[in-house]
Amino acid sequence: MADLTSLRIDHAASILRRSGARGVDSYELKLKNNYRNSNQVVNHLSEARVALMFIDNGARVTMRDSPDLMIEWRGETFYAEVKHFRRKEQDEIDEEAMRNASGVLVGPLGLTEKLEDRKPYEQISDVARRKKGQYIDGAINILVIDSASESLDLMAKSGANEYSEEIRKAPHDTQLQRLHGIMIINIGGTVGGAPSNVDFGITQPGFRTMSFELARALESIRVG
Repeated sequence: MADLTSLRIDHAASILRRSGARGVDSYELKLKNNYRNSNQVVNHLSEARVALMFIDNGARVTMRDSPDLMIEWRGETFYAEVKHFRRKEQDEIDEEAMRNASGVLVGPLGLTEKLEDRKPYEQISDVARRKKGQYIDGAINILVIDSASESLDLMAKSGANEYSEEIRKAPHDTQLQRLHGIMIINIGGTVGGAPSNVDFGITQPGFRTMSFELARALESIRVG
């Protein structure tokens, strides 16, 4: 019997091919090369989820490396670097507090700085800065965070603002200036007070470079 990791790899590759994604052979090989590292496989499966979200919204997607996806959508071509965020200990604490609240208003949730010494929007900016070598010069680049943590809900714009502040502190770091937006996918989240699952924030370079039409489309995209 095939184990769970093999089934997940086969399923991801199969559905990507059926959906018309390109570059799937190389992507499948990358997953199989990391077969014994289940955590890394989970990380790479986020790339498939993000690719399928864009495909479901009418995009043409090519699986690649550094950055992970090339996306042709709404008459424009841009690139997405994908990062998976796992569920956090703070999520368990928040859920326990809500279960024990008995209808009483619970205080602020998602306070990751107590356990991790960094606020959620700071963690998003940290990841975006660590990924700066993946962004392509002269192209539109976005970071997409596939999150299993409710702590990141509604944090894309705050993360993008924090990242923009870091750019202002390092005006000569041209690699930082290549990132134009940050997107967070969080199934079951709420954006703008309405049920949703995707949040998008534009960075300082994005305001100068990204078209209004693409920015609006990225703000409006949804999963499912």
